[in-house]
Amino acid sequence: MAENKNTGKKPGRPKKTPVAEEVKEEDVFFDVPEEDQTSNTAEKAETGKENILSVNADDVTGIRYDGSEVPLTEVAPELAGETVEVHTETSNQAEPMFTMADVQKMVADAVAKAVANVQPQTPVTPQIIQVANDSEMVHFLWEAPVADDNVVFFGEGGIFGQIVGKSGSFYVPHRDLSRVLTDVNRVFMARRWLIVVSGLSDDEREALGVNYKDGEILDKRVFARMAEYSDEMLSLYPKLCEGHKKMVAQTYAEEYALGNPNITREIVVKLNEMSKTPKNQRGDFISIIEEMNARDAQ
Repeated sequence: MAENKNTGKKPGRPKKTPVAEEVKEEDVFFDVPEEDQTSNTAEKAETGKENILSVNADDVTGIRYDGSEVPLTEVAPELAGETVEVHTETSNQAEPMFTMADVQKMVADAVAKAVANVQPQTPVTPQIIQVANDSEMVHFLWEAPVADDNVVFFGEGGIFGQIVGKSGSFYVPHRDLSRVLTDVNRVFMARRWLIVVSGLSDDEREALGVNYKDGEILDKRVFARMAEYSDEMLSLYPKLCEGHKKMVAQTYAEEYALGNPNITREIVVKLNEMSKTPKNQRGDFISIIEEMNARDAQ
């Protein structure tokens, strides 16, 4: 039987190398001081453990996700004075690591800085553009005893229109009324060749002398076919203004010369009697009557 030699040490179980408790990766990262790192052994290289180091647990520092440091022995007090194996980084210099809280804080700081740098904009007052109401138009009617190829212009260069012949109409914006009230057009208005149909107030009509009386102006329909209304003309004629009475006499003379059968002696004689005045005792239709007498004498 072999003799036990007294070495001064009590026999006991062989010392086990403590293994660090598994720490969740999302809670703490551990950093090993470079001077405490041991060299990789051939055995570790053979087993694929070349990145595992045996170090004193007291020298291992943990880093929480919030960036604060904590010793390993505070996380696991039972490892104090023990040797533990830890993984090392594959590169000599570890890359900086940021937690989600770090990222959110950086984003919040960047947004706050950007907002602080934004200069307050001066409020812009909306510009209100008033558009003139072009529906306020003045309607003019041209009824004149002129040749059929006569051309008359209204406004500079005929800007408001041009009329060929005896009858026609045009419109002028009320704001531009003064541009059409030339001396010549005022004469036409006084003769009732140029008639204001609508678009003026009673005061404006009074000021321009175009406040027409009932029956003073020939209807456009009657004016265009005056000779055909010979019978009706006997009742219309007495109310007409002097300008339109002259138009009737001139038109009847032209139509009689053209041989219009509606121009009869009976109608002409009656109209001529109506047209007589102290200054015109022979009447406006006397030329037609004389022509009829001459034809009858032949």
